[in-house]
Amino acid sequence: MIPLFRPLAVEIQSRAESRELRAKPNGELRFRVGRRACLLWRLGSQLFALSSRLHGRGLALLALATLACAPVARAGYRIENIPRPAEMRGGIVGLGFSPTGTLVVTTRYGEVWMRSASGAWRCFARGLNEPLGLVVESDRVVWVAHRPELLKCTDTDGDGRADTFDVLGGQWGISNNYHEFFFGLRRDPAGNFYGVIGLTSLGDKLTLAQADVRGTLDPTPLLEPAGHIADLPWRGWAVKIGPVGTFTPLASGFRQTNGVGLSPDGELFANDNQGEYKPSCGLIHVEPGGFYGHVAGLKWEPGFDPKTFTTEQAWKRYRGPAVVFPHGPMGVSGGEPAWDTTGGKFGPFTGQVFAGDYTRLVVRSSLEKIAGAWQGACFAFLGRNENAPFATGEKLIAGVTRGEFAPDGSYYLGATSGWGAGADGIQRIVYDGVVPSEVHDISITDRGFRLNFTRPMNAATLAAAANFEVTRFRYYYQHKYGSPWVDEKKVAVNSARPSADGRSVELALAELQPGFVYELSFAALRTADDQPLANPLAYYTANRLRNGARAVGDTTRLPQPGEKAPTAKEEAAVNTQSATALIAAGEKVYRLYCVPCHQPDGRGIPGGAANFVDDKTRLAKTDAELLKIIADGVDTKGMPPFESVISVGQRRAALAYIRATFGDKK
Repeated sequence: MIPLFRPLAVEIQSRAESRELRAKPNGELRFRVGRRACLLWRLGSQLFALSSRLHGRGLALLALATLACAPVARAGYRIENIPRPAEMRGGIVGLGFSPTGTLVVTTRYGEVWMRSASGAWRCFARGLNEPLGLVVESDRVVWVAHRPELLKCTDTDGDGRADTFDVLGGQWGISNNYHEFFFGLRRDPAGNFYGVIGLTSLGDKLTLAQADVRGTLDPTPLLEPAGHIADLPWRGWAVKIGPVGTFTPLASGFRQTNGVGLSPDGELFANDNQGEYKPSCGLIHVEPGGFYGHVAGLKWEPGFDPKTFTTEQAWKRYRGPAVVFPHGPMGVSGGEPAWDTTGGKFGPFTGQVFAGDYTRLVVRSSLEKIAGAWQGACFAFLGRNENAPFATGEKLIAGVTRGEFAPDGSYYLGATSGWGAGADGIQRIVYDGVVPSEVHDISITDRGFRLNFTRPMNAATLAAAANFEVTRFRYYYQHKYGSPWVDEKKVAVNSARPSADGRSVELALAELQPGFVYELSFAALRTADDQPLANPLAYYTANRLRNGARAVGDTTRLPQPGEKAPTAKEEAAVNTQSATALIAAGEKVYRLYCVPCHQPDGRGIPGGAANFVDDKTRLAKTDAELLKIIADGVDTKGMPPFESVISVGQRRAALAYIRATFGDKK
């Protein structure tokens, strides 16, 4: 899942700056830790570069994973926990600010709370049906997206509590299924509201035929069976609700879109969750009439004929994310995208997009328009680390799905438990004025990519083509849960041409094709003052080339007839591997797919992913039992099935690594 949680070194630009840091209340501590971090990072980065060239990504991940446990800190950002009142019920699933700066949150238990600038909380409303988003009009008017409709909550008498509730919209089908959500909420300058209606989950033992429903029930099956259905109107659709309640279905193909955002230019984006027909989460540009992957909701499209529809037809219509968040390295369950419009108050990333992920991660994206369509790159902005969360202050908590920039330029995160793991809480990320060493953005060129940096780079490291490793891959478009990386191939970097000021480099590749995600790794790079990059890994989604070339299905393809992960043949090959080789192969699988939930140290997430270290019953099961769990998943704990994501051999290797690393050593 999230394999690369790299320590982020404290950056000391000069002796004067180091003296300034020491003069601050916590500066001396940060300076001491920073020197240690730099030494550890240099050693780890050298290991990464060497292992990448000699042994491939597996050992490279191992080198970086080893560094993940180092207690280091990073100048640039500070994480703070926001205290919540003891009587606040449920996790945070909506965040917003009023024009006066009041923080407003919604909880999964149906409450709306307000926090003044002084830190005082008050409950504004109760009794809503799992509200998952809001728009704050004022301290007295809050619009809330809850399951059955869009609701306007108004405090008419000024006593601090809503006393009037007006319904707007709600022209979609709904039942008492536990997993029917209405995600949002965003409003454009014209007063139109935008949200996405989630699919119905078959994880509920109660069938729709037995349930109380609103709307016409249509149980017509569509293509292969999947875990989510749209047997009620407009489930799986992005919708627009006008100021007076006009309901307009905009686009289909959504699964569980736990993140909706509007760009500063008023363009609608969404972050859909990985699953059937969805190989990864990602930043989707939503356009009217678009189809974004999951077929279930297509039955509500006017004129649609399910009898003649095929998977190939769906794939040819499919529009992939503008920025793919590769499942694993860039999270597993994405949240709300928020644009940095702070004008530098949050660092050097103005105009870029930030999105929290449920697995204790914040992903940063840079966008560009190529041949008329948005696409771009993503980076791990703040990641998980058992000892330090790549920033000073508190550890980034799990369960993050909401994010919003405050008027003062800080970034607020809302977290919720209850979807298998995670925690309930609110955190605030504050920029401390020290520019982090990062790749600022990546743009596609005619021959490869241009990388721009937040700080001047060391010319020697920047000019060495061997310091850049590029791999491309894509996914299957299929009804199964997720997809492995397919057609994976290393792409040679023919040349690296730095700019004169060391702020950018152009990479010329041996080949550049549309329809692939490109992984760019560059751990050996150094800044002009010999500091490592905070996050030396990025992914660029090349849906289109600059000449307009694009591939059908964007970064997916259909599996070929009979194509599937080998089973018996692969089992035989795995059985012939030495124990050492099997464990080494399993370490890569664990870092790629298992770390976000089970953690680098194997201790899991309370209430969710298994703790292999302290709970000895977990690994007391037989290999056959554990391999079945990996393949089938555990729905009650939020663990997805990996049967269609990793092969039989990879599952066996991962289990071997888990037993060797976290099992009883006696």
